[in-house]
Amino acid sequence: MDDSAEMRERILCLVMVSLWWADAQADWRADAGYYDLQVELGSSLPDGTGIEVLQSEANAAVPPALSYLPQGTGAPGTFEGTGSFAGKWFTAHSGAGGASGHASAVGTYFYTAGGSISPGVAQVHCYEAEDFITRLSGGENGDPLVFPASVQNHSWVGSFGVEAQDVDALRRLDYMIARDQAVCVTPLNNGNTMYGLLSNAWHSIAVGLKSGNHPQSGTIVDGTGRMKPDLVVGVDLTSFAGPAVASAAALLLDGIRPGLPAADDPRVLKAILLAGASKVNLPAWHRTASNRPYDNVWGAGELNVLNAWHILSAGEKIHSNGSEVGLKGWHHGTTSNTEARRYFFTIPEGRWGATFSAALTWHRTISPPFETTVLSNLDLKIRKADGFVVSGSAVDESSSLVDNVEHVFLRNLPSGQYVLEIPATDLAVDYGLAWEVQLGQGPRLSLSRNESNEPVLALSGLDPFVSYEIEASSELTAGTWDTLISIRTADATASTTATWTDTTTPPSGPRFYRLRWTGGP
Repeated sequence: MDDSAEMRERILCLVMVSLWWADAQADWRADAGYYDLQVELGSSLPDGTGIEVLQSEANAAVPPALSYLPQGTGAPGTFEGTGSFAGKWFTAHSGAGGASGHASAVGTYFYTAGGSISPGVAQVHCYEAEDFITRLSGGENGDPLVFPASVQNHSWVGSFGVEAQDVDALRRLDYMIARDQAVCVTPLNNGNTMYGLLSNAWHSIAVGLKSGNHPQSGTIVDGTGRMKPDLVVGVDLTSFAGPAVASAAALLLDGIRPGLPAADDPRVLKAILLAGASKVNLPAWHRTASNRPYDNVWGAGELNVLNAWHILSAGEKIHSNGSEVGLKGWHHGTTSNTEARRYFFTIPEGRWGATFSAALTWHRTISPPFETTVLSNLDLKIRKADGFVVSGSAVDESSSLVDNVEHVFLRNLPSGQYVLEIPATDLAVDYGLAWEVQLGQGPRLSLSRNESNEPVLALSGLDPFVSYEIEASSELTAGTWDTLISIRTADATASTTATWTDTTTPPSGPRFYRLRWTGGP
């Protein structure tokens, strides 16, 4: 960020827009599955205790005055919060400053009992945004300084106005994330305008809104066309979506430490959050091509800490060519240059994979002086198998050439054995992988009659991006089934349910109906 009044004014304007709607939020925690997790775990529910966090904020005052803290202080250093921030200890790393209404609202979503899912967080390290960027280049030999926190949230946007300077800042941020193993959340802007900083970063978690009111262009610097956001949250402003995700990260880290050190890695935690992302409230969620890992608007989907916790608690499952890993789990692994990494699992007979979700994340190689980077190209495939023998082409795959994340999501996966596969790569690349199968009964059809005595068919459990045919027969024998109609709900409003009334004149005697899946996307 530059020091110009224009840049400060632009950031200040965005902060002030956030404040107008700060009290109009629905409780995002319900859609994130937090209350269900609360009931499930009871007193053993993690709450972020012991996890130190970092909050950077744009200056909400006119320089040289400084306001960037959730609560004001007359001096730099550490002080205890009051009111809703009682029990929180704030460290004003950027110097003495006043309270910012925006910072206070962000903090509410990040670490308070009234708005977050990590109320146990007690140590909050506060930085003014320009000072944070300066510290990314202010360490020994020009390396980024080491920041004292495991989870960072940066609810601001900006730019130097010079692409090379934005690129340098993003690379330093990515380097810091990889070096310090920090989980970093970088919300997108509200509206259509994409800024260079900080949501173009590769290693962070970029967050948008369930409403779609965020830029949908993808990245614009340091590698254009990468898909953003990674996750969305059902709040009104991205400034609050970011700390909601950061709060979930703190909860998961509380559950990870100290017993699951392999999961204490930003790649693994990001993969778990992405694989756990829900599409329940996003029936139109859809990947348009195999080289596009996300939906164009909603990324991997809506934050869901319940799903993420189930994936984490299933434990680490190591790749194998002769044993299964189960229906959910995660792995902090390394690719091979000689063979694919394979993870076999079986959907039981008579059941369906109502949803199958998997995510793969890895870092680009980057080091001082930050002039060059190397990105290995990893793919993620799901294939059919039988007795650990892989057969046929991929059922689906995510094979982006530009992103450092791959994501596969399928509805209504039939019973049988499958394998999640990361093909061999030229270099050994550390990655985070997570997956979850939620079992169900598959597409269903029920029959009733209307007032005119016409058969009414209710369909549920559908995939909105698959074509289905309703067929009828009076004999239930092969060759006697007639197609009555083809249904593809996504051609209208995407939905997983549909109804159809049979207004045709049926033959005398009984009439039977069945639902046939006839095509893919």
